[in-house]
Amino acid sequence: MNRSFITFTLSKQHYGIDSQHIIEVIPLPAITPIGKAPNFIEGFINLRGALILVINMRDAIGLERIPLSINNFIVNVDINGLPIGFVVDTVKDVVSASEEQITKPSKKWRGIDIRYIYGIVKKESDSITILDTDSIFTEKEKELIISSSKKISRKKEIVNLPPNEDRETLKKRADEQSKLIADSEAAGEVMSAVMFRIGNEDYAIDVRYILQTEKLRYLAKVPSTPEFIAGVMNMGGSILPVIDMRPLIGAERVIKRDKPVLIVDINKNRMGVLVDEIKDVVVLPLNNVKPPLESISEDKRQYIYGEAIINDRIVIILKAEELFSQARLAV
Repeated sequence: MNRSFITFTLSKQHYGIDSQHIIEVIPLPAITPIGKAPNFIEGFINLRGALILVINMRDAIGLERIPLSINNFIVNVDINGLPIGFVVDTVKDVVSASEEQITKPSKKWRGIDIRYIYGIVKKESDSITILDTDSIFTEKEKELIISSSKKISRKKEIVNLPPNEDRETLKKRADEQSKLIADSEAAGEVMSAVMFRIGNEDYAIDVRYILQTEKLRYLAKVPSTPEFIAGVMNMGGSILPVIDMRPLIGAERVIKRDKPVLIVDINKNRMGVLVDEIKDVVVLPLNNVKPPLESISEDKRQYIYGEAIINDRIVIILKAEELFSQARLAV
């Protein structure tokens, strides 16, 4: 059985965390510091009313610390029931790997502190270090984290970030993240989704349907098929149809090598979905999702779950099962 991992970079190195432990991924907002906290603890953020401890991932695994900027992200991870925000450089892709594809650390590494490394996954020319979230911290560090969590209070100052021009952006993000969800019942109803861009428009699909992401290497065209069928691709020995999202939304087809492909599973039917850019993995409170506009024609509305505002942009959430159903894609 394959496992999915959210991958990110630190010092240009690729790392991954099991998606089962990921709560959500957000752009770096302003961080409130905690007095007398260990160096690896940046402070805390207010995330929709919940105070989340933020840890510098570089410090946590022994890498060189660099100043934070608006380009950083926070990966919110569940560690033994405690939500912890890890600051990372960039968030990359969702990858899938079986246990057999994960190379465990060699016995030759004994004497080196690699307790947090679960294994290595090879993806083309990249090596992704899979982190064991339960083992990143020593017992003493865990005690410090728990102690720091208890110290969290609503201070007004923020962590000192060198570029002054970034401050307003960070504060705005912090304000957006700290908005309370009025309906506490609805607060528990959320959708994790992969957000992507086609042309100038942003879309999202429920992460449950996403197996992994790939880059387009080779595409074999199939004659006498609808325009939205870009062709077929080889995926681990299996031939998958590739759907081009551009014709589906009425945009001009542009197929280039290395374009991102979402590998999706719709009712046990796997296919590739060609998009222009993969943006983020987001968590959407369902009460923040509005129904599609009445002005949208009924034949298109049936494929749209709703719309949401994310980072000041309108994101259209698609109904994957309807959009990629066998009946609709039958050729």
